[in-house]
Amino acid sequence: MEHEQAYAYVPRRRSAPRRDGLSTRGGVLEAAGRVFAELGYARATTREICQRAGVNGAAVNYYFGGKEALYEEVLVEAHRQLVSLEELNAVMDSGADSEAKLRAFLELFVRAALKAPELWGLPVLLREVASPSSHLPAPLVESVLPKLSVVRSLVCEITGFEPGSEQAAHASAMLLFPCMFLVLFPEKVQSILLPQFMEKPESVVESMTCYALGGLNALKEQRRND
Repeated sequence: MEHEQAYAYVPRRRSAPRRDGLSTRGGVLEAAGRVFAELGYARATTREICQRAGVNGAAVNYYFGGKEALYEEVLVEAHRQLVSLEELNAVMDSGADSEAKLRAFLELFVRAALKAPELWGLPVLLREVASPSSHLPAPLVESVLPKLSVVRSLVCEITGFEPGSEQAAHASAMLLFPCMFLVLFPEKVQSILLPQFMEKPESVVESMTCYALGGLNALKEQRRND
């Protein structure tokens, strides 16, 4: 984050909002996402966020426990905007064969790259990636880990690797790196590397599927020969 110093995450005890306050809470979260995307953490103020949301100036503390906690939830929502755990689970529960699941998985990231420039989540995540903090906030890590577990399950289904093995970790990382680049830097990818990306996203899906499947099968064969 754009703090002067990294902070240690300490879980906060918050009272659950009443049902009639859920829409207000969601409005504050949405406004905060847009403000953090525009100004970054350091320059964003709770006053500006509450003004954008059209709520009382105490709403950030009431619903989230403060600016830091609100930012952490904004990061989680930013990650969900791009690819959600529900979407990943739907791929794995589809009953399709492994290659079809891989293609569907990559389609999620291609679609995320197409919609990313319209979302406030992308600039928020880019600011976080570029920040000097030594660690990611715990809520974001807790949100990402289940998604990584789903990706690893897909990798292991294709390769036969044990889920906790070094081979599975490496193969999952190699699958995710191009997906992350595609989503986090869509404009650069579209204009320089893939100038026809917007017009023919399905061809990118096919190329990524072929490339990823070839790499995963090569790693599987390498393991057999070791």
